[in-house]
Amino acid sequence: MLLYGMNFHKTPEDRVGALFWRLHRAARILFSFNFHLGKMTPEECVRFLVERVSHEPENAAAEVRRSFGGSYGPLYQAAYLVGALQLDALRRELVDSGKLTLRQFHDAVLRENRIPIELIRAALTAQKLSRDYTSTWRFAGPLADAR
Repeated sequence: MLLYGMNFHKTPEDRVGALFWRLHRAARILFSFNFHLGKMTPEECVRFLVERVSHEPENAAAEVRRSFGGSYGPLYQAAYLVGALQLDALRRELVDSGKLTLRQFHDAVLRENRIPIELIRAALTAQKLSRDYTSTWRFAGPLADAR
């Protein structure tokens, strides 16, 4: 998402390719949820990728097999996107405001390692947390836009 926003993809073909992969990631969330809720069969998931995302049938089948192979749970795809949205919101908050450079931001996030993004935000903004801290950060949607 960051590279797309920074015009990393120079040609129209590259930009369409980047958008295709964003569509692919969104489609994985949809078919994964629907499969785990019992609303789609693996065959319907493959057809969904072919018809809605324009995957080749063999690639769609491989993607569905990989998604349901047991190496990650049903919320993995959604968590992947939510994490990306959180990191993007945090980057905008800290880098676009001039508090950190992009390099400083990335180095700081990597230093914090594998903790929830809101806790990374607390560390990077020197936020004091109490033992009974409750999450209040709104990183997306109407409430976030109203800030």
